[in-house]
Amino acid sequence: MPESCFYYMSCGGFSALYLGGSHPRLEDGVVTREIYGSRYHQCSYYRSEPIQVKACPGNYYVYKFTRPTLSIPAPVYCAVLLTTPSVDPCYNYTSLDEPWRATDHSNILKCDYNVEWNGWYRMFYNGQNTQMTESCVNHGMCGTHYPLSLNGPHPQLEDGVVTRQVCFSVGGCCAYRSHPIRVKACPGNYYVYEFVKPMYCGAYCVEIFYPFGSAAGDTINAAVDDGSSSVIQLLSPFLFFGRTYQQIYVNNNGHLTFNQPSSSYVPYSFPARGSQDIIAGLWTNLDNSVRGVVSYHQYTSGNVLTRATRDINTHFPNLTFTASWVFVATWDKVSYFNLTNTETSFQVVLISGGNFSFLLMNYGDIAVTGHPVQAGYDTVNSTHYFVIPESINGSFISNLRNSSNVNVLGRWVFRVDGEPRNSILNNNVIGFRIRLSSFLDLTQNGSTEIVLEQIKQELVKYGLPNNIELKLRKLQKIKP
Repeated sequence: MPESCFYYMSCGGFSALYLGGSHPRLEDGVVTREIYGSRYHQCSYYRSEPIQVKACPGNYYVYKFTRPTLSIPAPVYCAVLLTTPSVDPCYNYTSLDEPWRATDHSNILKCDYNVEWNGWYRMFYNGQNTQMTESCVNHGMCGTHYPLSLNGPHPQLEDGVVTRQVCFSVGGCCAYRSHPIRVKACPGNYYVYEFVKPMYCGAYCVEIFYPFGSAAGDTINAAVDDGSSSVIQLLSPFLFFGRTYQQIYVNNNGHLTFNQPSSSYVPYSFPARGSQDIIAGLWTNLDNSVRGVVSYHQYTSGNVLTRATRDINTHFPNLTFTASWVFVATWDKVSYFNLTNTETSFQVVLISGGNFSFLLMNYGDIAVTGHPVQAGYDTVNSTHYFVIPESINGSFISNLRNSSNVNVLGRWVFRVDGEPRNSILNNNVIGFRIRLSSFLDLTQNGSTEIVLEQIKQELVKYGLPNNIELKLRKLQKIKP
């Protein structure tokens, strides 16, 4: 019998009856379990007479069925196939790499009801390992009418194969449920899923954005043009290029500041060599008083830390990192000032643990604009700064969801902690060889800094300190 909700008319009757608890183990002997029935999309609407269950040698169960409660219309005990994979699904899966499944994708043409699911699947996003979302997703996202999310956390390695409910985010977070699926955590920090045909025209979603919105418990900024959050006291100090901060502000115009809020809607160019540290997810003239939501949340435990740990270790493979604190700020479908029909979505994620700090930016749908724009970060006196290529031209910023410095489209990641102590690499000359996959005209203003900063980030991944300085020396080859 299934241990999770099954819906009306799905087991040959009107009310599908399922077990209100887990099956027993061999050593448990005969146990009593409650029986529940569904009504339309409402799980546990009916409660029938309990039954007895026993686990048997040979990996099967026996049930002492009773006549269901007569007040339940057309009740039927449900059955599901009990399978024990002969091959570990961690090494016997089908890759599922369809970028339209991302939580920020608003095309509504896809439908997993039409897919003939068979076996286990591992989820990717443009070739990069990802996982099914555990957060409620708005209607119309993930390339479908009804996005499907996991109702509950992913399992740990020691949990083996587990069953998880699957939610439709329609009429509230998990107000409706699809058929449950099985999930398994695998060595190598990934998951496999035994997908089944969902109810209605839904699609299984993959996470690109970190959890956000009211369903994630976010604090929401006031819907005020050029507004900011009140001061946010950080639950853990954040180290940003040698300065330690205990507070932060989330500004509606797309940037974070530490010492004071900012209503500025016209960005200055980096490097500004100014007097403040600033993180610009997409600094421009945004207006959440007309459309969209700006929100934030910080975490010191739970699955978000697990995900941040996995992401940073993937993007910085030479580090051994464990996240202890994560701060997520999200601009969801915010419009530009005087352009009320536009929608722009992005995230700024701060991650820290031990002596390491990281900055992660996720970009979804970014509308073009005629307003000045700037994306990247700048520090006091511009000792460190970075400008995401093409983010200073409003006609090209829609390409942010297709660019990256970590081979995950729509994501930029930087290590931003302080300068390592007693570094033996200071004053050394480092030789290396690189292969360029794109080209910039280094005679154009700012292009040299962009290339050097990207090279620096790669070197930092492999152990060089953050305070290294790279300079470009021009050489001219003269034929003899």
